[in-house]
Amino acid sequence: MALLAAATLVSAVAADLAGTAAPDFVLKGVNGRNFRLSEYRGQVVLLSFGASWCGDCRAQLEELGTLYDRYAGAGLEMLAISLDRDFDDVADTAEQLDTGFPTLHDAGGAIGELYQVNRMPYVVLIDQGGIVRDEFTGFSKGEGSRYVDEARTLLAE
Repeated sequence: MALLAAATLVSAVAADLAGTAAPDFVLKGVNGRNFRLSEYRGQVVLLSFGASWCGDCRAQLEELGTLYDRYAGAGLEMLAISLDRDFDDVADTAEQLDTGFPTLHDAGGAIGELYQVNRMPYVVLIDQGGIVRDEFTGFSKGEGSRYVDEARTLLAE
């Protein structure tokens, strides 16, 4: 049953949140720390929703990790949000990929529902004022630079 729900989640199209206030949330990171989105107000935030079993999600996180190393000091913050049910799967993936940015666990999928995640990977780009400015669904190699280009535009505002 869970596999069927996961397949349905991946095949649908993401909702349009652009121009709306980013829903606030608190999630526990694999490091044990709680992360609240509103604590990042004043920075550009990239949220990456995915799961350990999603090959495109893993490829995206690897690419984002490289970009994060380059742009973290410029005011860009990244948070990976895993929709895996099992914490060990989330922690193992975070350890394997070692992206440098926090990986959070959305065990029950409540934040995924709040953000209307209907396809993975799903990226939400939030401006310094907490407004969703752009969304990206799916992933192709090299696409991470497109996210960063959009983020740089927001950082310049």
